[in-house]
Amino acid sequence: MEQNSKAFKVPLSLFVLDAIGSILIGLGLAKMFAGIDFLPTALQLDKKGWGLIIIGVLLMLPMIFHFLARAREQAETKIIK
Repeated sequence: MEQNSKAFKVPLSLFVLDAIGSILIGLGLAKMFAGIDFLPTALQLDKKGWGLIIIGVLLMLPMIFHFLARAREQAETKIIK
């Protein structure tokens, strides 16, 4: 098996965005299914929790795009070799 000389590194900013997005999705799901509101009334976006889920997914998209770009780069280098 061939070992890659480059280690796969993800920027810290993407980890932070992904973590915040995961927390927001969890808060939205808790609000939707259990009726639990962790946020104060002034910070609530909607009655069902869809707003938190959508914002959470949008914050997680940069990590997904980063993974797809890295996979594409690795596939292109394998085709070239």
